[in-house]
Amino acid sequence: MVESGASNWNIRFKHLYVFVMFCLLTSSSVGQQPFVEYSERDSAYLSRLHTRVRGPLAVEQLRPRGVPRWQLIARRKLTELLGLDVIARDNRGYQSQVRLQDAIADDGFSRTLGKIETEAGIEIPFWLLIPNGEDHPPRPLAVCAQGHGGNSWNNYAGIYQNAAEREKALARNATPGLEAVRRGYITIVPAVRGLATVASIADPKGRHGNQLCRAQLVHCLLAGRTAIGERVWDCQKILDWALTGLPNVDTKRVLFTGNSGGGVLTVYMAALDERITVAVPSCSFTSYTDLSGFVFHCDCCLVPRVQSELGDFSDIGALVVPRYLLAVHGKQDGLHHYPAVEAAMTRVARVYGLLNQEDKFAHRWGQEGHKFYPDIMWPFIENAFAELHK
Repeated sequence: MVESGASNWNIRFKHLYVFVMFCLLTSSSVGQQPFVEYSERDSAYLSRLHTRVRGPLAVEQLRPRGVPRWQLIARRKLTELLGLDVIARDNRGYQSQVRLQDAIADDGFSRTLGKIETEAGIEIPFWLLIPNGEDHPPRPLAVCAQGHGGNSWNNYAGIYQNAAEREKALARNATPGLEAVRRGYITIVPAVRGLATVASIADPKGRHGNQLCRAQLVHCLLAGRTAIGERVWDCQKILDWALTGLPNVDTKRVLFTGNSGGGVLTVYMAALDERITVAVPSCSFTSYTDLSGFVFHCDCCLVPRVQSELGDFSDIGALVVPRYLLAVHGKQDGLHHYPAVEAAMTRVARVYGLLNQEDKFAHRWGQEGHKFYPDIMWPFIENAFAELHK
């Protein structure tokens, strides 16, 4: 009886999925302008390249009973493709070191600058924000990962170089660390390798277009790593320390969030690390390419062979199931395309539906552009943590 019910449900969902995909594709061709237009030659080439059968770990044929095995195999493959095995081998026997400066009192919380050496000689600065009240019950942990922007990790923690930078950060709601600590979360805001100036390598002679993130990517690829893999490695080491070395942390309530490149990192982190219980990628979570073949993410997010050997970025995000996942996008975000985002989120929703976990996944649209939407984020986060705290 259970199998029959699941089968009928899957059939109904498949019909709904086909209908939704049809609507999205037709609305893309009739009601909306293409995101980009390539020449006839380029279009033919990209069509052959990106519309081939998806990787063997894509979600199309997934069934409820197969989800646990799919997650196990997909995580192993993703670990390999990100170069995390290579990074682990390069650091065999090395123990991360954390150093903290003296805490500085702020309005209702303390602010501490720290550094974690995730590899020999590689120091990742971070801000540790702790709400006042040592006798408070265990608090949730929030990790807020910056996107592109050399100083944005400081902005996330409410620190600005000048008034203009402050105004720009506030206009984009780019202060999630400050918001988290004021809501009672123990909060870590790391400088992300290759995105923050203080955690990047140089680009002598501008060989990589004077783009620090691209310089990092090229060096990584030559060594069998990826830039995203190094960022995941750093953040996992931060979690190792925070969940074992910080007092008063509720290990069952762990938030990871970021906008843009930080949102991409959020998806990979949550897909691989089950210690993260709520993930909120902002203005970042879509497919690798759209129907035209256009690549949505920065070069530094490149994972070689991922489409052919694993699947789509939406498939990777679906690895978060059955934990809480909220994807937020801006309707006026010029870096992403509405139909492509909707199609990707439909794929994620399907996997959550297979396990009857629909209430743990949501996709919401903000009305503006490439920014955080705290009015959308925080209700979802706090409702999820309330459920996890029961």
